[in-house]
Amino acid sequence: MGVNILAQSLEIAHSILPDACSQRKKNNVFHFAFGYKRSKLLAIGQNNPEKTNAKALRISQRFNTNIKYPYLHAETDLISRLWGKYYIDKNLSVVVIRLNKRGELRNSKPCKRCNKVLRALDITKVWWSVEDGFKQA
Repeated sequence: MGVNILAQSLEIAHSILPDACSQRKKNNVFHFAFGYKRSKLLAIGQNNPEKTNAKALRISQRFNTNIKYPYLHAETDLISRLWGKYYIDKNLSVVVIRLNKRGELRNSKPCKRCNKVLRALDITKVWWSVEDGFKQA
């Protein structure tokens, strides 16, 4: 199953990239987080490093991540989109992809705050992009 959701996520990320590029003024890298149960895509999260976000602040407060400036990370956006709509547990698989504006893979390992949130929700199946493919936690 892992390979299928990785390929599907990468294809979707590449299709979303042009819109993401057009909406950004400064940042040249784009993070996407995909949430799956089995092989069904439930939601997609996207980062926004250009302005602070109330969703990011609420997630930070709920999971005590001590974030000073609550910019929306792709993982935080994904969790906020799933919250209350789906049961979030160890059956959720998360794929995090970072692309530059040319569509090339970059390292997207979740930061320690995002890791803290994912672990608190018992999400253990996490893949992230690296320059030559994917790694898994």
